[in-house]
Amino acid sequence: MTITNFSPIHLSQNVQGLQRAPIGQSNTDPVRQTAPQKDTVSFSEESLRLSDAATTDGGSTKIRFDLVNRVRAEIAAGTYDTADKMDIAIERMASRIF
Repeated sequence: MTITNFSPIHLSQNVQGLQRAPIGQSNTDPVRQTAPQKDTVSFSEESLRLSDAATTDGGSTKIRFDLVNRVRAEIAAGTYDTADKMDIAIERMASRIF
């Protein structure tokens, strides 16, 4: 993601040396007058591809939040990793190596 023309807000500024314009006159200093800038945001091709991968053609999400929440709860409770799951993972890894 790229953000351009971003101007941060300064919480404090040095006001020493500033002068007020006399009443009835406007400050026409060309240095201080600038054209308004618009912020723009652009996303990388990879981020757009990942965003598309997470949604279906109908616009709904492919993420199964019920499954994600269940797995998170099991990990937090320490019950997600079991001996059976480890055996399966080791067998799959060994089959890829050998």
